[in-house]
Amino acid sequence: MSPDLEARRYPIGPVQDLPGRDRATLEAVAARMEAAGRAWREALTGRDEAELGRTYRPGAWTVRQLAHHAADAHVHGLNRLRYSLTAEEYVIQPFDQQGWLMLPDAALPVEAALALMDAVNVRWGALLRGLDPALFARRVLHPQEGEQDLWRLLAKHDWHLRHHLAQVRLALGQAGEGKEAVTPPPPQH
Repeated sequence: MSPDLEARRYPIGPVQDLPGRDRATLEAVAARMEAAGRAWREALTGRDEAELGRTYRPGAWTVRQLAHHAADAHVHGLNRLRYSLTAEEYVIQPFDQQGWLMLPDAALPVEAALALMDAVNVRWGALLRGLDPALFARRVLHPQEGEQDLWRLLAKHDWHLRHHLAQVRLALGQAGEGKEAVTPPPPQH
Protein backbone atom coordinates (compact mmCIF):
# COMPACT_ATOMS: atom_id res chain seq x y z
CA MET A 1 0.00 0.00 0.00
CA SER A 2 1.35 3.45 -0.88
CA PRO A 3 2.27 5.79 1.99
CA ASP A 4 -0.60 8.13 1.03
CA LEU A 5 -3.18 5.33 1.06
CA GLU A 6 -1.75 4.03 4.35
CA ALA A 7 -2.07 7.54 5.85
CA ARG A 8 -5.68 7.70 4.65
CA ARG A 9 -6.38 4.25 6.06
CA TYR A 10 -5.05 5.30 9.49
CA PRO A 11 -5.61 9.08 9.56
CA ILE A 12 -5.01 9.36 13.33
CA GLY A 13 -2.25 6.76 13.29
CA PRO A 14 -2.27 3.31 14.88
CA VAL A 15 -3.75 2.58 18.28
CA GLN A 16 -1.48 3.77 21.09
CA ASP A 17 -1.29 2.74 24.73
CA LEU A 18 -3.02 5.15 27.09
CA PRO A 19 -0.65 7.64 28.76
CA GLY A 20 -1.72 6.68 32.27
CA ARG A 21 -3.35 3.92 34.27
CA ASP A 22 -5.38 5.88 36.79
CA ARG A 23 -8.72 7.53 37.46
CA ALA A 24 -7.73 10.62 35.44
CA THR A 25 -7.09 8.39 32.42
CA LEU A 26 -10.50 6.77 32.77
CA GLU A 27 -12.12 10.22 32.96
CA ALA A 28 -10.16 11.40 29.92
CA VAL A 29 -11.22 8.36 27.87
CA ALA A 30 -14.88 8.81 28.88
CA ALA A 31 -14.72 12.48 27.90
CA ARG A 32 -13.01 11.66 24.57
CA MET A 33 -15.64 9.06 23.74
CA GLU A 34 -18.42 11.52 24.52
CA ALA A 35 -16.74 14.22 22.42
CA ALA A 36 -16.29 11.75 19.56
CA GLY A 37 -19.98 10.87 19.73
CA ARG A 38 -20.89 14.56 19.44
CA ALA A 39 -18.42 14.96 16.56
CA TRP A 40 -19.96 11.98 14.74
CA ARG A 41 -23.39 13.61 15.04
CA GLU A 42 -22.05 16.96 13.84
CA ALA A 43 -20.29 15.33 10.87
CA LEU A 44 -23.31 13.33 9.69
CA THR A 45 -26.40 15.35 10.53
CA GLY A 46 -28.13 16.60 7.41
CA ARG A 47 -26.00 14.60 4.97
CA ASP A 48 -27.65 13.46 1.76
CA GLU A 49 -27.48 9.99 0.22
CA ALA A 50 -24.62 10.93 -2.12
CA GLU A 51 -22.50 12.14 0.79
CA LEU A 52 -23.30 9.04 2.85
CA GLY A 53 -22.19 6.92 -0.12
CA ARG A 54 -18.71 8.47 -0.28
CA THR A 55 -15.54 6.66 0.80
CA TYR A 56 -12.25 7.98 2.13
CA ARG A 57 -10.20 5.77 -0.23
CA PRO A 58 -10.95 3.39 -3.10
CA GLY A 59 -12.46 0.12 -1.93
CA ALA A 60 -13.20 1.38 1.58
CA TRP A 61 -16.48 1.38 3.45
CA THR A 62 -18.91 4.20 2.75
CA VAL A 63 -19.67 6.93 5.28
CA ARG A 64 -22.95 5.13 6.06
CA GLN A 65 -21.15 1.82 6.59
CA LEU A 66 -18.51 3.48 8.78
CA ALA A 67 -21.25 4.96 10.99
CA HIS A 68 -22.99 1.62 11.45
CA HIS A 69 -19.71 -0.24 11.97
CA ALA A 70 -18.49 2.29 14.55
CA ALA A 71 -21.77 2.01 16.47
CA ASP A 72 -21.71 -1.81 16.35
CA ALA A 73 -18.09 -1.95 17.47
CA HIS A 74 -18.73 0.55 20.27
CA VAL A 75 -21.49 -1.70 21.64
CA HIS A 76 -19.24 -4.71 21.18
CA GLY A 77 -16.40 -2.96 23.02
CA LEU A 78 -18.63 -2.05 25.94
CA ASN A 79 -19.81 -5.64 26.22
CA ARG A 80 -16.24 -6.94 25.97
CA LEU A 81 -15.30 -4.73 28.90
CA ARG A 82 -18.34 -5.78 30.93
CA TYR A 83 -17.68 -9.48 30.30
CA SER A 84 -14.01 -8.96 31.14
CA LEU A 85 -14.96 -7.40 34.46
CA THR A 86 -17.40 -10.12 35.44
CA ALA A 87 -16.09 -13.38 33.98
CA GLU A 88 -12.85 -15.10 34.87
CA GLU A 89 -10.53 -15.98 31.98
CA TYR A 90 -12.78 -14.24 29.49
CA VAL A 91 -12.03 -14.94 25.82
CA ILE A 92 -13.10 -12.07 23.56
CA GLN A 93 -15.50 -13.04 20.81
CA PRO A 94 -14.50 -11.30 17.56
CA PHE A 95 -17.25 -10.43 15.13
CA ASP A 96 -17.40 -10.56 11.35
CA GLN A 97 -17.32 -6.83 10.67
CA GLN A 98 -18.02 -7.12 6.96
CA GLY A 99 -20.75 -9.67 7.61
CA TRP A 100 -22.48 -7.38 10.09
CA LEU A 101 -22.55 -4.62 7.45
CA MET A 102 -24.46 -7.01 5.18
CA LEU A 103 -27.27 -7.45 7.72
CA PRO A 104 -30.52 -5.50 7.16
CA ASP A 105 -30.04 -3.15 10.12
CA ALA A 106 -26.92 -1.70 8.45
CA ALA A 107 -29.28 -0.13 5.90
CA LEU A 108 -31.06 1.91 8.57
CA PRO A 109 -30.63 5.68 8.42
CA VAL A 110 -27.37 6.90 9.98
CA GLU A 111 -29.47 8.49 12.72
CA ALA A 112 -29.97 4.97 14.10
CA ALA A 113 -26.19 4.52 14.34
CA LEU A 114 -25.79 7.95 15.95
CA ALA A 115 -28.54 7.22 18.49
CA LEU A 116 -26.87 3.91 19.33
CA MET A 117 -23.51 5.66 19.82
CA ASP A 118 -25.16 8.23 22.08
CA ALA A 119 -26.79 5.56 24.25
CA VAL A 120 -23.66 3.42 24.43
CA ASN A 121 -21.54 6.44 25.35
CA VAL A 122 -23.78 7.03 28.37
CA ARG A 123 -22.99 3.49 29.50
CA TRP A 124 -19.26 3.77 28.70
CA GLY A 125 -19.07 7.04 30.65
CA ALA A 126 -20.87 5.68 33.70
CA LEU A 127 -18.76 2.53 33.71
CA LEU A 128 -15.40 4.26 33.27
CA ARG A 129 -16.17 6.94 35.84
CA GLY A 130 -17.45 4.41 38.36
CA LEU A 131 -14.77 1.72 38.19
CA ASP A 132 -11.69 1.32 40.33
CA PRO A 133 -8.70 1.73 37.97
CA ALA A 134 -7.09 -1.33 39.58
CA LEU A 135 -9.71 -3.51 37.85
CA PHE A 136 -8.11 -2.70 34.49
CA ALA A 137 -5.18 -4.94 35.39
CA ARG A 138 -7.49 -7.90 34.68
CA ARG A 139 -6.43 -9.94 31.66
CA VAL A 140 -8.44 -11.19 28.71
CA LEU A 141 -7.59 -13.29 25.71
CA HIS A 142 -8.23 -12.09 22.18
CA PRO A 143 -8.02 -15.02 19.74
CA GLN A 144 -6.10 -13.00 17.12
CA GLU A 145 -4.20 -10.54 19.36
CA GLY A 146 -3.31 -12.67 22.36
CA GLU A 147 -3.53 -11.88 26.04
CA GLN A 148 -3.96 -8.25 27.06
CA ASP A 149 -5.03 -6.22 30.05
CA LEU A 150 -8.16 -4.09 30.10
CA TRP A 151 -6.10 -0.91 29.65
CA ARG A 152 -5.20 -2.16 26.18
CA LEU A 153 -8.81 -3.09 25.45
CA LEU A 154 -9.86 0.40 26.53
CA ALA A 155 -7.15 2.05 24.41
CA LYS A 156 -8.36 0.19 21.33
CA HIS A 157 -11.99 1.20 21.77
CA ASP A 158 -11.10 4.79 22.61
CA TRP A 159 -9.04 4.94 19.40
CA HIS A 160 -11.56 3.06 17.25
CA LEU A 161 -14.37 5.60 17.54
CA ARG A 162 -12.03 8.48 16.62
CA HIS A 163 -10.25 6.47 13.90
CA HIS A 164 -13.42 5.91 11.90
CA LEU A 165 -14.61 9.46 12.56
CA ALA A 166 -11.39 10.71 10.93
CA GLN A 167 -12.07 8.45 7.94
CA VAL A 168 -15.58 9.91 7.66
CA ARG A 169 -14.14 13.41 7.75
CA LEU A 170 -11.72 12.47 4.96
CA ALA A 171 -14.57 11.08 2.89
CA LEU A 172 -16.60 14.24 3.39
CA GLY A 173 -13.63 16.54 2.77
CA GLN A 174 -14.04 18.29 6.10
CA ALA A 175 -11.43 20.87 7.10
CA GLY A 176 -8.38 19.59 8.88
CA GLU A 177 -9.00 15.98 7.95
CA GLY A 178 -8.22 15.93 4.24
CA LYS A 179 -9.85 17.52 1.24
CA GLU A 180 -10.26 14.61 -1.12
CA ALA A 181 -13.08 12.14 -1.09
CA VAL A 182 -13.89 9.24 -3.34
CA THR A 183 -17.31 8.71 -4.82
CA PRO A 184 -17.70 5.00 -5.49
CA PRO A 185 -18.94 3.79 -8.86
CA PRO A 186 -22.58 2.78 -9.08
CA PRO A 187 -23.31 -0.77 -7.88
CA GLN A 188 -23.08 -3.52 -10.50
CA HIS A 189 -26.25 -5.59 -10.86
